[in-house]
Amino acid sequence: MTITSGPTANPGLAPFGSQGGRSHLIAGTRIVGDISAPGLLEIQGEVEGRVLADSVVIEERGTVDGEVQAAAIGVKGTFNGHLAGGAVRIHATARLSGTICYDSLHIESGSDITATFERVRRGEAEPA
Repeated sequence: MTITSGPTANPGLAPFGSQGGRSHLIAGTRIVGDISAPGLLEIQGEVEGRVLADSVVIEERGTVDGEVQAAAIGVKGTFNGHLAGGAVRIHATARLSGTICYDSLHIESGSDITATFERVRRGEAEPA
């Protein structure tokens, strides 16, 4: 399953421009598959798959198992997999495991992290 949102939604998960907008995956919702959305995507439910948006926030009740790619990423809930973002912020309530590729990184005290980190400066290709 692939879910896309917005007028320029692309099921091939190509990067979005500055279309803006705000999408919510509410608590109690579970998606298995790919999600792509322009603007901000706030996840309060569960996702198993690939997530692509301009900005992604995994809220405290949210869970993602898979891959997240966005220019800005905030993790307040649970994440397991591969995270690739420009600015990544891991909040004190986060439970995170996997691989994190970032341009800038902020980790709050209290977060539970088991991960490998790799800084990827803008303009560089992400490692395979």
